[in-house]
Amino acid sequence: MRRSQQWDLGVPGLRSRQRSMLGSGLTDGILAEADGSIDGVLAAAGGSIDGDWRSGYICVSEEDYPSLRILPSALAETQSDLPFVAIVRSREELYRWLSNPLPRLQWIQVEGMLGDSDAWTEVAHSDSDVSLDLILSDPSSEFSDLYKLVDACAVHDFRVTMLAQPGLLKAVRLAAALACPVRILPGQPTAEVLAELKEVLDFYLHAPTVEAPIEFFHSLLAITYGGDAGSLWMILEEDPAAFLQYDINGQTRLPRSNSFESVEISPRKFVEHHLKSLVEQGAECATCPWQQPCRGYFKWPDPTYSCKGVKELFSVVQAAADEIGRDLASYALSRSPSDRSDEQ
Repeated sequence: MRRSQQWDLGVPGLRSRQRSMLGSGLTDGILAEADGSIDGVLAAAGGSIDGDWRSGYICVSEEDYPSLRILPSALAETQSDLPFVAIVRSREELYRWLSNPLPRLQWIQVEGMLGDSDAWTEVAHSDSDVSLDLILSDPSSEFSDLYKLVDACAVHDFRVTMLAQPGLLKAVRLAAALACPVRILPGQPTAEVLAELKEVLDFYLHAPTVEAPIEFFHSLLAITYGGDAGSLWMILEEDPAAFLQYDINGQTRLPRSNSFESVEISPRKFVEHHLKSLVEQGAECATCPWQQPCRGYFKWPDPTYSCKGVKELFSVVQAAADEIGRDLASYALSRSPSDRSDEQ
């Protein structure tokens, strides 16, 4: 399988790196990447293969990383002590954070601005080193506007985040052509979207144009292959224990929800409480082989959502991980003794 040659996958561990890179994993200035060795073969998601750097995947340690606050631009102005992400929705807000970022700014989340050609022309001429996370709420209608980022991508680190909606594959293909990491927020996908997610997974696994991670597939593949336990909540930056979202009024809210509603549970305990509740109520999570990496992700906010199609998608990931394992084992056996001694 080509992907096993491009990004080896292994056991997550922490390695320091100075600059925050979207799609690479970040714990308050610490890059979280997978690295390890399998049968003497370097296995690293986000590591170096034959001297060639590859972007990694997000794997945040709760012990090392207090909740990253994700706030609208106006509220972000008050941040000074802890790391935060500023959400911008206008050209003025974008320029403000690019030109004069506060020290603890981790990246800028850009919403509803993809069609603003003049804004991206200005970004392309900016010397700021702040990374940008571009949100696509409707991939089918917005994907063609990604071409407006060509010049800006040459000088800035971008990630393209998109909701799992019809038209997803076109947006993923174009983002990959720009060599941007991609984060897909699947939510509770319909049958139509699940079919398209399978096409995206096939594209990620086999297309030679893919040079950056496509999440959540990249990290799920690493976990399935044998990496440390992780969860989709963390991979997709939706675990309130590590990524705490705020509305314009400064109120915390749960992912895919307007508020914490009547749930009397701390953000840090939300995922644990959610999964425990599902198991106690006899949800299919209780016996699901994917319980550890999912942790009830697809049962939120509707706990009655059927995961039949999701499990089929996960099975494809499992088959891909098994194939990678066989490829790496064959590669290890094919090397001469001198090759192995050179690596030691």
